[in-house]
Parts: sequence; C-alpha cells; structure tokens
Amino acid sequence: MKLSSAVAFLLPVVALANPLPASDAIADGESAGLVPRSKQVCKIVNASVVNCRYDPWVPNNALDRIRTTFKKGTGHDFTCYTEGECINGNCTWDWAVNWGCYVPGAYTDANCSKAKLGHC
Repeated sequence: MKLSSAVAFLLPVVALANPLPASDAIADGESAGLVPRSKQVCKIVNASVVNCRYDPWVPNNALDRIRTTFKKGTGHDFTCYTEGECINGNCTWDWAVNWGCYVPGAYTDANCSKAKLGHC
C-alpha cells in the first residue's frame, strides 16, 4: 500500500522533470547536426528534359531506376546533395524531396549550390 501511494505521488513529479532547458536542448541538437534542412526551389537548366533517378548514377540500362522527369525551366524543392556519377564535370546530385529522387547537379540552377543545400 505504501509503495503504490509513493508511486502515485512521485509519478507526476518525475513526469514533469526536465533535464535541460529548451534552449540548451536546441543548441545541443544543432551542434549534433540535428536541424531541419532548408528547402531550395531550383529550376531545371541545360537540358530540355531531365531524369530524376532513385540513385545518384546512371546504370548500364539508362532507363532503369528513373522515378520521373522534369522539364526545363520548372522549379522543384531540393533539400540536400550527394556525390555520384559525374555529368559534364559536375559530380553532385541534388535530392528532390517531394519526389524521392536525385537530379544531376549539372541540370539544376545556382540555387542548388553545395553551400545552399548541404550534404545529405
């Protein structure tokens, strides 16, 4: 009986305990790289149609692993880049977050720079 009373009394107190002030928790998360990525709207350039692929390379069967295609001049949300097969000397592939696929960095405008996107 005494144990259950003690648990009933202490449980709300323990539930309200906060080991870190919110500002410290946010700073700790940021230092660990746990911050939301910013979206960049980038336009498709240098080609009339670009394939958005599941992987950052072009396989032997070039039609394999294509998720969708983007037309020149259309804008899409990108959140990060990774390295992959080099296209026209550009080895970055930008992640189209809404489509779940990669577009070669050679076909996205300057809004999709490494500095603006950050590594995936």
